[in-house]
Amino acid sequence: MKYRELAKILKVEIDKGKYHDTGKLPTEPELMEHFGVTRYCVRNAIALLVDLGDVYPVQGSGMFVRENKREGCLNINNTRGMTSEFPGHAVSSKVIKLEQREAGKDSTRLKCASGAKIYSVSRLRLLDGEPFAIEYALYLKEFVPYLNEEIANGSIYSYIREDLGLIPGFADKLMYARKLDHGQADLLGLSAGDPALVVEDDAYLSNGRLFNAGTVYYHYEKATFFNLADLK
Repeated sequence: MKYRELAKILKVEIDKGKYHDTGKLPTEPELMEHFGVTRYCVRNAIALLVDLGDVYPVQGSGMFVRENKREGCLNINNTRGMTSEFPGHAVSSKVIKLEQREAGKDSTRLKCASGAKIYSVSRLRLLDGEPFAIEYALYLKEFVPYLNEEIANGSIYSYIREDLGLIPGFADKLMYARKLDHGQADLLGLSAGDPALVVEDDAYLSNGRLFNAGTVYYHYEKATFFNLADLK
């Protein structure tokens, strides 16, 4: 079992309230024995849960589960995609446009040569069947060699991890507010000129190579974000 698989299992258990009575996770040795994994696997899984804000360490006492005051919120530190952010909800996509082309002016943002092969994808993201966001994404074909409408209608990040075996590492994010144009407003069920929270997300693999640049316009009445603040 890989540490990301273990982290996913533990997160599901946390979300279901399995550790509500104790308020903390089992110890490292207990997790190692229960799941039949190495200490390395347990530590990396827990580190991932710490980064996501699901648990926090108390020196000498173990890993405690954070009280969930964020239900229905997006973690601005997350790079896992919408599907993993809303367990128990139906997350779907409707492809607006998908094309394979050469990078032009966007080569600067993608940090690639002009003329490099890329996939350009525009999608309407829906949460429980309701418009939630419009996503404009660019993927370098060097890392994502194949992308079609069937894949884009689902979770592209799941495809990247599970089918392509790529390991996303980190992302640079930029947030700002913009007014929607007529086309964007129609897709989101809003009026032209209504505000949108825009997040630019440049995603890198664990080896430091940028593979994806996205810009997402979120429905201002439905999207709420939270961030984890380190007070040390």
